[in-house]
Formats: sequence, structure tokens, C-alpha cells
Amino acid sequence: MKSKIQIYLEYKKDVIRDIEIASTSNLEQLHYAIIDAFNLNKNEIGSFYTIDSDIAPLEEITLFGFNDKSNPRLIMKNIKISSVLHENGAQLLYVYDFLVMWRFLITLRETSEGIIKNPRCINKIGEIPETAPDIQFESNQVDHYHEVFEEWNEY
Repeated sequence: MKSKIQIYLEYKKDVIRDIEIASTSNLEQLHYAIIDAFNLNKNEIGSFYTIDSDIAPLEEITLFGFNDKSNPRLIMKNIKISSVLHENGAQLLYVYDFLVMWRFLITLRETSEGIIKNPRCINKIGEIPETAPDIQFESNQVDHYHEVFEEWNEY
């Protein structure tokens, strides 16, 4: 099986990438596919977050464990894409480079039969800005996410 995943940058203009990747790939492979699709610096780390229906983060899934007490279940290489993006419309939040906080909404658009060996970007909309968009942490931030990303659920 292969998955078509849409990655939407939180930004005032549309910056979107669609990636095709094997459903059995892990989140670490998706992490690097996102970096390639957006031409980001490969030396920075990121995390995925499971989210609730209001796009509020629930659990962090890290690139690697930071100490001996790290939960191996919440490390990217141990989690298959199909286990967290298990149905069309399922979503994750992805934060890249914690110093500047690039934030992306990850949405499973579809799964289909077929084999894909390497992830590939199959659609590009918009250009990524030179610097990460300013993000203001406000109490209504979740409402803002919901409004912005809800528009994309129609596509």
C-alpha cells in the first residue's frame, strides 16, 4: 500500500506539498521526506504530535530518545505511518527546528494499492519563505488552527 500525505505549512500564503510514501514506512522516513520536499536543513530535528479534533497536541513523537527513560513507542523509527494515519483525513502536527518553530499540518489524503520504494513529492503549491513564519502563542491559537486547516478538509 502507498499513502498520499499532504503537508501544509502554517503560513499566511499557501505552501503545500503532497508526498507519496509506503504506508509501511515509519515516521522517521516521513520526517526526512518532508525535509526533502520543502528543501529544509537536514541538520535540524523535528517532532510529530498526535492531535485531538481541535488540533491541540496530545503526544509527542520524537526523532530519537533523549534519555534512558524515553518511551520507545514514541520514537519515530518505531512507529509506522499506517498506525497513526490509519484513515483518510487522519492528521498529525509536525514541528521542525525548535529554535524557529516551523509548524505543519500532516493529513492522510488517500491510500492505494501499489508499491513505492522511496518517498517522493508529487505536488508542490507555493514557495516556502526564507525564514519560519512568526507564530504567536495565544489562547485562541487552537481556534485559529481549526479554522485554517478546516478549509483544507474540503479538498
